[in-house]
This record gives sequence, structure tokens and C-alpha cells, in this order.
Amino acid sequence: MNGKKITTIVFDIGGVLLDIHPEKTYQYISDSTDINIDVVKNRFPWDAHDEYEKGNLTNKEWFFAFRDSLPQPCCLKEIDFWKAWSLLLGKEKKTVDLLSILSQSHSTWLLSNTNPKHIQDEIEKKYLFPCLVDGAIYSFDARCRKPDKQIYDFLLESSQANPGECIFIDDLIENVNAARLIGMHAIHYRNYKLLSNELKNLGVPGL
Repeated sequence: MNGKKITTIVFDIGGVLLDIHPEKTYQYISDSTDINIDVVKNRFPWDAHDEYEKGNLTNKEWFFAFRDSLPQPCCLKEIDFWKAWSLLLGKEKKTVDLLSILSQSHSTWLLSNTNPKHIQDEIEKKYLFPCLVDGAIYSFDARCRKPDKQIYDFLLESSQANPGECIFIDDLIENVNAARLIGMHAIHYRNYKLLSNELKNLGVPGL
């Protein structure tokens, strides 16, 4: 610790606050198209996905990019695609209980690489944790993704947090390392118990 009091705690969503199930998405698309699930998985259009999460593709363009990545001709219907897409997000993790406690004494934020469909149709309608935070930075709004430095700068500006007074929690080590490079405390999320212990070690009270 550098002696500064922690004022702000920032959570990633997928893998930290929510279980994610890409295999359910792949399986539903496989069942809808009679394309082998391994082919669906291996053909996933990652470049288009990153552009979608940066707000550079519309929902419709993302569907077309996914459909066109599969062996052609492809019979994937848009309604089936969005059903599959919704299956990616699972149940809230126990970490949400921790967020609920921390939100009573700290400024709490979300910082997520995500897309408008998941936010509008799933996260804002089905889950508790969006109601527990002071604000959220989504990649499609920020027009950049973790681990790009710009999205962390956007977070600090929006939350008015000093990096040395901020803890960032993410399940991907590259995102954790990027936060540390700009002076934030950062925790690589692996499980609830380790997270709780690491927060205590950083001087967060009340856990």
C-alpha cells in the first residue's frame, strides 16, 4: 500500500460478478444450424466481436458477421442467434454479495468489455448488481476495450478517482496488469475467498 485510503472499487462483470457459459452459446447455434459445435467455436469471428464491443458494429452487423463466419450456405436465423447470445450470461456469483457490502462504504463501479445487447436485454433487466454501483463504464460506450489504456483513463475521469485510491478486480491477468501500469491497485480474480483476503490485505475494512 502507498498509504492512500481506498475510495473506489471497480468490478469486471463476466467471470467476476456473473458466470459465463460460451459453450451454451456454441451448442445452441450448433443445434440451430446442424453445424458441428467445434466448427462453430473455431469459426467465432473474434475481430468482429472486438469491433462490436468497441461500438463499431450495430447489433444487426454483429449478427451478420457471426453468420457469415460459419460454413456457407448458413441457415442461422437472427432470432436463434440472439437466443444463443443470451445464453452466454449465467447466474450472479457470490461476489455480488461482496459488492453489496462494499457499496455501503465505497464508490463502486463496473468496467466491462461488453456489448449493447447484453446490457440492454440481459444485465439491466435480470440482475441485481447494476443497482449496487455508482456508475458503469462499458466498452461500447467508451469506444475502446480493456486492456487499452484509454478505457482505464475514462474510468478514472468518470469516477473522479485517484488511481492510487482505486482497486480494480478482473479475471483476466492482462486487464489486471494494464490497471497496475497506470497506478491502480488490481486483483486477479480467481475465487471469492481469495478476493476477500486480497481486499483485506489492501486495507479494505468491513469484510
